Amino acid sequence: MRISKLLAAVAAVAFIGSGLAVQATELKLAHFASTKYHLHNEMFLPLAQKLAAATNGATTIRVYPGGELGKGPVKQYDRVIDGVADLVYALPGYTAAQFKQTLMVELPGMVPHGTNRTKVVWQNIDMLAKEFRRTKLLGLWTAQEAVLLSREKPIRTLADLKGMKIRVPSKNTGRVAEAWGATPVSQPISQVYTSMETGVIDGVLVDASVLTSFKLGEVTKYITRGMNATNSMFMLVMNRDSWKSLDKGTQAKLTSLTGAEMSEGGRVTMDNAATRALDAWVAKGGQVIDLTPEATAEFNRATDALADKVIAELQADGVNAKAWAAALRKSAGQM
Repeated sequence: MRISKLLAAVAAVAFIGSGLAVQATELKLAHFASTKYHLHNEMFLPLAQKLAAATNGATTIRVYPGGELGKGPVKQYDRVIDGVADLVYALPGYTAAQFKQTLMVELPGMVPHGTNRTKVVWQNIDMLAKEFRRTKLLGLWTAQEAVLLSREKPIRTLADLKGMKIRVPSKNTGRVAEAWGATPVSQPISQVYTSMETGVIDGVLVDASVLTSFKLGEVTKYITRGMNATNSMFMLVMNRDSWKSLDKGTQAKLTSLTGAEMSEGGRVTMDNAATRALDAWVAKGGQVIDLTPEATAEFNRATDALADKVIAELQADGVNAKAWAAALRKSAGQM
């Protein structure tokens, strides 16, 4: 009898234990890059570790890199909307129609050159609530300012860009390339290596981190810098139903681990990755072209009116563009 009671007690404990395990929540975080990607190791995995520690393992994050939950960067936003993933890392520029106001930040002249755009955005983040209403926004940050990667032609003046096919990540970046006289080609970053290698495109307007993270240093001969260029945006967003399924305490803990501070960390991570990648590329023989003051002025004149032109177009289209631009510029002026 005693043995039977003991076995029953053990079984009960095992049942309760298994029940507790079932109650644990595992969130799926999807991204399109490899496990060597700087944000994978410096943002996504640390976030998973911190959330597990903060909730004593009750809520965890499993990171799915390399498109494991669906190939291609462009469809990442759809995957979080559809609930294929609970969290995704994506670029607003790949679904530009959803983020017209947000993506104004990419334009040269929207805020002064050299401004910390991530900080400026988060000081006014409430103004973006409408564009992020379909998801729970966890992070939004910018990369290092873009440079021009050229497959084989050195770009020293604006005239050198005429007719060149330049890959761009978003509509606004395309308008910048167009203002410079180039032909913009919209393409996800995962396809760029092959397009550069085969000559489908002549160059790329992007931050220098891709020289390493997507191996573009292998197919790039020249880099041109010095002009006011674009500044791509990146986001970490969460499915709204997944967010609502968390209890209030877990929501508070996830909120404390994300937002402005995590976004600034993302910006710094990408900035450092770009600097390291450029230094390594130069060490291997890559050639950086720093524009002369005259050439810089020529590039900048070509895009001087672009920001205000886009503001007027978006305002006419019902986007709160003027107020957003004014808020960004006011915050930038206070830094």
